[in-house]
Amino acid sequence: MRTYDETLAQARKVGNANADDAGAMALYCADILQFIVGAASPKLVWEGAQRRGMTHLELARLAQSNPTAVHDLMW
Repeated sequence: MRTYDETLAQARKVGNANADDAGAMALYCADILQFIVGAASPKLVWEGAQRRGMTHLELARLAQSNPTAVHDLMW
């Protein structure tokens, strides 16, 4: 499994439209997530979501509906 930093770097290189789901999620976490859920570590949220087998869309929907649950992904 790639690390968050590796995944993010690859996704930035190819762009969101060409990134795999993990890459799109890394971009979302790095660029958008904190605007929606407040202070959260993009890396820790991404790692937690990956451990749970979540998709980028599932994480985005969770952020909209339950920001507290997104924070729980960090632990």
